[in-house]
Amino acid sequence: MGQAVLERAQHPGLILLAVVALLQSACTTPPVTPDARSEERRELFAAWIAGPTEFRAQAARIQGDAELARLWAEDLVVVMIASYRGDGVAAFGEQHGRFERARGSLLELGAVAVEPLVELVLVGDDVGAKLAIDLLVEGRERGAASMLASALSGSPTRSRLRGVTALAQLAYAGAEDEGAVIERLISALLQDPAWICRAQAAVSLVARADAAGAVPRVRGALSRGLADPDTGVQSACCHGLAELGDAVAVPALINHLERLVRSGAGLKHLRTAQSALVTLTGSPGERSPAEWRAFMARREDSKGG
Repeated sequence: MGQAVLERAQHPGLILLAVVALLQSACTTPPVTPDARSEERRELFAAWIAGPTEFRAQAARIQGDAELARLWAEDLVVVMIASYRGDGVAAFGEQHGRFERARGSLLELGAVAVEPLVELVLVGDDVGAKLAIDLLVEGRERGAASMLASALSGSPTRSRLRGVTALAQLAYAGAEDEGAVIERLISALLQDPAWICRAQAAVSLVARADAAGAVPRVRGALSRGLADPDTGVQSACCHGLAELGDAVAVPALINHLERLVRSGAGLKHLRTAQSALVTLTGSPGERSPAEWRAFMARREDSKGG
């Protein structure tokens, strides 16, 4: 399933054309390419439009029918976007407009809705991606993070940034899949060609590290990220190490501070490194790299004594 999302993300033209065609038209029904299931989809949509009672009688048709359930989820995603951009959002004082109903129906579908929502994160415009991310976060489906992480490679920069950013918020992927999510984020931190994606990967790694039981792995990756050629990524790694709270990173931060001093880095970057060292050591005050090393040596000596 993740591979299918990846392939569509790498070739988004047809998907975007379909969505644009829908949004530019005033249609109130989801676009349906003629196929063996077109009539079933139209009937589901007609019942859904009629109201919850009418739809309940039809909803049983998608239970046990994985293909129809997936198609229905795709239709709901398109209806949600079109309604948000049109006049389907509930007016003041109203409880539910078509947008809210489509959103609620997608949440009810649970895991079935994850794939089309992940696609929307990667190939939709900014509005559609934001709607999809909000739903994935609220739905808390474990498969969302692993599917999104696996679809990042080869996607455009904007899509990768959306995906890496969303991974800071998505639910824990489970014991079997969370490790792969962490590794994909580490790969983004250390190898993504766009500095903004690398910097965001540092943020998302910290957000997932504790639940994943991956604090040492993440600390090591962030320590390596301190040597990134971009100062924005370096700063993100400094902040991340401070938030992670693992004092094992102190020597790497001292080395980083030393590199900054030697390169004549600006005050902002020096203070970011100093702040991380203060947080992890619990000792206030700025020091030179040599003074930090002497401080840590005295602390180790006192522990040994």
